[in-house]
Amino acid sequence: MSDQKCGCACGSFSPLTWVALGLGALFVVFMFIEATTIRWWVMLPLALLSFIFFNIQRGQTEGVEKKVCCWGYWLIIVAFLLRDMCLSGQIVAAYHRLIAAGIPLHG
Repeated sequence: MSDQKCGCACGSFSPLTWVALGLGALFVVFMFIEATTIRWWVMLPLALLSFIFFNIQRGQTEGVEKKVCCWGYWLIIVAFLLRDMCLSGQIVAAYHRLIAAGIPLHG
């Protein structure tokens, strides 16, 4: 075994960048799972931590790692907004179903 790193640029990424990538990937994967087991209170910390770590690393790195952190930063923002819009749509749909069923939800 040699001590040489691989020739790719990702071999020199900071551990914090790898953590941010992992948490961001989990958040994005969980967005596409339509199950009640993955709740918003589980996803919110994943998104928040990933966002914070990407933001920290954007200011401390350079080169390819900085580009990855910038893309990850914006991906988390967009994914968070999309997830929020989907949840809002589901709440509105549930409200309309209850109103259609004749259940009064307001005064």
